[in-house]
Amino acid sequence: MKQRSSRSRVLFYAHYNKFDRVDDYVIYQLQHMRPLFDEVIVISNTPVSANDQAKLNPCCDTLIQRQNVGYDFAAWRDGMNSFGWDKLAKCDEVTVMNDTCFGPLVDFKTIYDQMQARGVDFWGMTTNIALTDLLVDSSGNVIFAPAHIQSYYMTFNAKVVSSAVFKQFWTGVKDFTDVLDVITNYEIQLTQLLASNGFTYGSYYDAVKYWGVDELDKTKVDISAWSTGDMTKYNPGYTCNRPLWLLETVKGYPFIKTKTVRLVPAQLDALRDFIRGHTDYPVELIDCYIGARYYSLWQEKDHDIQFLLHSRAFRLGRFLLAPLRLVKGALKKGSSDISEVAGGR
Repeated sequence: MKQRSSRSRVLFYAHYNKFDRVDDYVIYQLQHMRPLFDEVIVISNTPVSANDQAKLNPCCDTLIQRQNVGYDFAAWRDGMNSFGWDKLAKCDEVTVMNDTCFGPLVDFKTIYDQMQARGVDFWGMTTNIALTDLLVDSSGNVIFAPAHIQSYYMTFNAKVVSSAVFKQFWTGVKDFTDVLDVITNYEIQLTQLLASNGFTYGSYYDAVKYWGVDELDKTKVDISAWSTGDMTKYNPGYTCNRPLWLLETVKGYPFIKTKTVRLVPAQLDALRDFIRGHTDYPVELIDCYIGARYYSLWQEKDHDIQFLLHSRAFRLGRFLLAPLRLVKGALKKGSSDISEVAGGR
């Protein structure tokens, strides 16, 4: 029997920032995930400054900088190739994660141990129901989206990692230039590919089990109600569109998608209050992220962003960032530590 490497748990963490910065919420995330893993590899799709590298050094073992091509799946592919497939095959567990979430809001070890105890071969945070005739790829072709784990966090055990199908999938990942192609070819397909090869899976929150619906068919659904009323429960973007519901419903759910600050700005103050009242997560990380990202939009008259611009979080973010702007100049030039959502998604 082969002996396992002493580095048995490996995390591949994909990073992207349009302003070429590493946000403080990313540093916080890596600091709190770091104790769970024997080795952490950060793959950045944008350049990392010497100052940000100094902040990353205590949080990871390796930093790989690459061109911004192929989104997170290509970043994870390059991380695995660099790590080496012989070494990878000796790992007990491999995790892929990106920086498209704030958190963890709770002690992630509790969740990690709970999911390990289920005995599945691979797992994630959230699973979507299957969608029939509802999604299209970048060429406009209608596709079937089977039930699948959302890819912002996934852990695979040794049986999966050492399999030929796992290696074939990752080494075959292409540098797609359209995120829809990444989602339809990789995120949506990976779960069923592994399941069809005999591997079992689960998630901390499973929409299929929770709602008792295996598949949603366009012919049976009024798509005009997709984002309103009871239909929101089937929306594949529920992690972004229903963040407060997710925190209230799924006990101990650890992440909030960064997209929520622009997709559901009307929920922002209530979401911020919930996080402050029920977790130890420093909401100031969210405030500064919002202040930096949307400072230049303060004078905009676009009604779609008015809820966000007048939220307490945005106002506080502006206040926190004001001294930084005076010292370092315009935020767009890359001086602040707080910035754009990662992943390009």
